[in-house]
Amino acid sequence: MASEVHLVIVGDPDGPPIGPLVAGALARLEHLEQRWSRFLPDSDVTRINRSAGQPVEVDPDTIMLVQKMVEAWHLTGGLLDPTTLPALVAAGYGVSKEDPARVTRIPAGAISGGCMDDVRIDAGLRTVAAPREVAIDPGGLGKGLAADLVVAQLLDAGALGALASIGGDLAMAGQPSEPAGWRVAIEHPEPPHGQLGTVVVNGGGVATSSTRSRRWFTDGVARHHVIDPATGDPSVTDLASVTVFARSGWLAEAHATAALLSGRAGVLDWLGSHGLTGLAVGRDGEVVASPDLDLDALLVSGGVA
Repeated sequence: MASEVHLVIVGDPDGPPIGPLVAGALARLEHLEQRWSRFLPDSDVTRINRSAGQPVEVDPDTIMLVQKMVEAWHLTGGLLDPTTLPALVAAGYGVSKEDPARVTRIPAGAISGGCMDDVRIDAGLRTVAAPREVAIDPGGLGKGLAADLVVAQLLDAGALGALASIGGDLAMAGQPSEPAGWRVAIEHPEPPHGQLGTVVVNGGGVATSSTRSRRWFTDGVARHHVIDPATGDPSVTDLASVTVFARSGWLAEAHATAALLSGRAGVLDWLGSHGLTGLAVGRDGEVVASPDLDLDALLVSGGVA
């Protein structure tokens, strides 16, 4: 998933050894990469996009992924829009940054701004069908959901607690690695500035959406991967990043993207109206946060809803 992966596993002295748990988690992530990557010609996502509206049999995990994409689209009022892939490719992000041989393949005539309700999901038959003009992309939501699935797998396999971080999208559950909870470092959107600090939570998900990551230049103009569905272009939000704490990794990712696109004028209203803890960094470096987050200490105890 073009990301670093970090796993923290709290083992049970009477349970399975850590080694097989790690191996199983990494195998699951590799499986999800093969099914969800838009850069692989035989992934479920690519086959859906190139099926010309015909149902495609997919992995059960992909059924869940597409269901969450539809849910996130509704939840954010379309701010997280999985159908902006044609705009992202047009902006210059059609080739993998890690492997130039991997190229996004979407049908001719695909347009951005499609309706996710038109994507037909048959969980019983394990098929997905997207309209001919729609091309879907899991984006960061896929990383958040992958973290959720890996954590659930580790707990089912006998771990007392687990945390998975995929490119900075985190999920955590079970017994924390420290008595106070899971300690999560919040990175500054500008790498030279290091960390903003650390936050301690009981569980759930954490995600950061940023216009400072996955950047490139097209005709001398800086571009980034956060497409504004209203314009079909990389967003011109006055925020550099938003970090959100939620019940799960995929949900945190959905809200982080929506809050980022809301801009400085709307970010705190977005967090407040959805009962979320979070913080945002402006392009000028100013940091604002939800009332329950102590910016001086950057520490929240007791977790988030």
